[in-house]
Amino acid sequence: MDRTTYFLPPERFDEIKKKYPMFNEPWTEEEVNKLSDLANEHLTQKEMSARMGRSPKSIKLKLIELGLYTKAQASRPWSEEEELRLIELYNMGADFQNISLELGRSEQAIVKRLVFLRVKLFDRKDS
Repeated sequence: MDRTTYFLPPERFDEIKKKYPMFNEPWTEEEVNKLSDLANEHLTQKEMSARMGRSPKSIKLKLIELGLYTKAQASRPWSEEEELRLIELYNMGADFQNISLELGRSEQAIVKRLVFLRVKLFDRKDS
C-alpha cells in the first residue's frame, strides 16, 4: 500500500483507509458507472460514500469531474414500503448502521425519518 502520495502520517492514512477501503485507489470504469447510477438515484454523497467505500470528498470530486455534481442534491422520497420496513427493523432492535445498509440511506436519514414517523404516529389530535 503506497502512502507516499499523501502528506499524512502513516497512522492517519491507515485510519482513513479503514473507514474508506477504496481511499487512495484509482477509480475503475465499473465504479464510475456505479457512481453515475447512484447519482441518478439522487442519493446523497454520504449515501454514495457508504455504498462505495470512498470518502464523501472523493465522491464529490468524481461527481464534479463527471459533470454530475449538483450543490444540493435532493434526497429521494421515502416510499410507504420503506417506512414500514424501517419501523419493522427498528422495532426488531436493528442498529442504525444495519438499517442504513439495508435501506440504502445514511444513518442520519434513518434517524430523521424515525423522528418524523414518531411525530406522525403519536401526534394525537384529541389531546
